[in-house]
Amino acid sequence: MSRYQLNKAMYEGVGPARVGDLTADKIGFLATYDLAEDERTALAEPDFGAILRLGGLPNLVFRYYRAHGLALDDFNDHLTRRQAQR
Repeated sequence: MSRYQLNKAMYEGVGPARVGDLTADKIGFLATYDLAEDERTALAEPDFGAILRLGGLPNLVFRYYRAHGLALDDFNDHLTRRQAQR
């Protein structure tokens, strides 16, 4: 695992200069980072609970969530939804 790369991808992806790149072509954006396959999958889906379990910093996970235009009030539901499906 490469927690540094995971967090770097989120940090750079949510910045004003790159958020458009992230949302327009997430797979292409993520290809520029040295991520393990499970990290790449979690970021691409996105599976926010998995991102946290893989070492994503909570503040960056929240910013990554918001960069996807998802409702603030649904954040907790998105964190637990995938866990309940397993």
